[in-house]
Amino acid sequence: MNILELKDVSYVYSKGTPFEKVALDNVSVSFESGKITGLIGHTGSGKSTLVNLLNGLYRPASGTVLLNGKNIWEKPKEIGKIRYRVGLVMQYPEYQLFDETVRLDIGFGPRNQGLSETEVEERVSEAAEFVGIDCELLDKSPFELSGGQKRRVAIAGIIAMRPDVLVLDEPAAGLDPRGRREILGGLSRYVRERDASIILVSHSMEDMAYYCDDVVVMSRAKIYKTGSVEEIFSDADSLSGIGLDVPMVSKIAANLKRAGVALDGTLYTVDGVKDAIIKYIGGRVK
Repeated sequence: MNILELKDVSYVYSKGTPFEKVALDNVSVSFESGKITGLIGHTGSGKSTLVNLLNGLYRPASGTVLLNGKNIWEKPKEIGKIRYRVGLVMQYPEYQLFDETVRLDIGFGPRNQGLSETEVEERVSEAAEFVGIDCELLDKSPFELSGGQKRRVAIAGIIAMRPDVLVLDEPAAGLDPRGRREILGGLSRYVRERDASIILVSHSMEDMAYYCDDVVVMSRAKIYKTGSVEEIFSDADSLSGIGLDVPMVSKIAANLKRAGVALDGTLYTVDGVKDAIIKYIGGRVK
């Protein structure tokens, strides 16, 4: 079942001026419920414009954005309600923190939804746990935290509203490997436990391969290709043709196969290639 869908959507910046630019050109794409869908493409391909359309920050020049089959712009005066259901975490969200404590910052959205203080506190605790924020940090100022901790607080503030869809633009950018694993792993758990959906924008092909179920590839303001992670990353030549890359481990596996090492299995994650190599070696040992 599709949770979000774009039908024949176009968007133009500075229309009617010498600076006019088509950011999306008649785009149709759907995002399945209960999955993590990766969104990749070179700079200027239209990714950021697309995610800003998903929760009504931008309005299409033409075409329709559907949430659970309903046009999100059917009642323009109620577009604010859509933003509770499709939560958008922009790149470097820590710059949007503003409240006195971490607890208040995370609870800002739920409080604006009109929830009781008991419900707000419950959601704050739940969201903090998903992103790995320790309880003792909740009453600190967010501005006393490290960059990685601030990022977690900002993401928790969106999760606390319990959106049907969580859209994240480079949520792990600039973090060390451990921070990336903790944040992206927590988001994966959020999808499983809350039956939510995530749309993840990232330049890290490794993150896409490891955490996503499906991938949407964009190029030149259009949808270039969609498919499962395996389908997308198994076609390295196709991605290279539009200036994208594949996970480094996929390149290693491809080089091994060209050298005559007959690997078989999931060849786009470290664990998958490791298992394939062990299987290959085991089959050759007598």
